[in-house]
Amino acid sequence: MLKSFCEKLANSRFGIAAMCLLTYLGGFIFPVPSDVMLPPMIIGRPDRWKPLMIACVVFSVAGACSAYFLGFAFAGELATWAQSTNLEEINQATVLMAQYGSPILFVAAFAPIPFKTLALAAGAGAMPMALFLPAVVLGRTIRFYFISKVTLKGLKWMKHYKGIETKRT
Repeated sequence: MLKSFCEKLANSRFGIAAMCLLTYLGGFIFPVPSDVMLPPMIIGRPDRWKPLMIACVVFSVAGACSAYFLGFAFAGELATWAQSTNLEEINQATVLMAQYGSPILFVAAFAPIPFKTLALAAGAGAMPMALFLPAVVLGRTIRFYFISKVTLKGLKWMKHYKGIETKRT
């Protein structure tokens, strides 16, 4: 159901705006990974894969920065809430950020790790923006580049072996 909705949205005139909004919100609020919109958008417009990928990077980094600033602004409240509810994910993220800093943030930016939680923890721990931003930009760029290339390879394979045509190639 989500897949068909994303494919329909990707082919609509609101596709790029929806992808950007979903990617931004996925950086700090939305529980669904922002990756669900990029492949359908690329399948619909393979000639525009680079601008689509760059849009995902920019809006994902903006979402991560929002998570960072929320963590920074509400560090005390976040720590109290995490301890009172024994929320293990927040506690683990805080420990990881304290031990490893930007390297763990870089890994989380392109791996299937709860990235928004680590971005919140980075802000709550007042990680310097000079360490936070490069790790996030590089990690997110690698992630979305990889997703784009896998989608393009899959599309090429489908066209070659299955005779499937796309709208614009």
